[in-house]
Amino acid sequence: MNEALNILTRGFVRENPVTKMLLGLCPVLAVTTSAINGLGMGLATTFVLLGSNVVISLTAKAIPDTVRIPSFVLVIATFVTIVDLLIKAYSPELNQALGIFIPLIVVNCMILGRAEAFASRSGIWYSMIDAIGMGLGFTLALLVLSAFRE
Repeated sequence: MNEALNILTRGFVRENPVTKMLLGLCPVLAVTTSAINGLGMGLATTFVLLGSNVVISLTAKAIPDTVRIPSFVLVIATFVTIVDLLIKAYSPELNQALGIFIPLIVVNCMILGRAEAFASRSGIWYSMIDAIGMGLGFTLALLVLSAFRE
């Protein structure tokens, strides 16, 4: 349990995707004009990160090394499509505000980096915890920046 807590909390401070690893800065700078936009982008990214980490953790051993990265991108793109359609259906105003930045989650270095560095090498439980920690750390950074900019 201590290891799980360590994995969960490192996304908040020690390995925060925005403040420490400087990943995903394009949407950070583009959508943080209001707190609701920052929260929406953070939660969308967390959803994609969680879904892709779970699937990649479960399938990584079955994917040949020659097609590993394209396979990871395909998994990530699937979850981005799901979150994009959900936002369009249930929050058109958020969709309008975030615009092109939701589909660009596919190429967010943070998500592919976590898939490659952690999910493909870890079990499903720790991959889920890592995704939640990194996603919430990303969301927290977006909210803080949004609050200052708003």
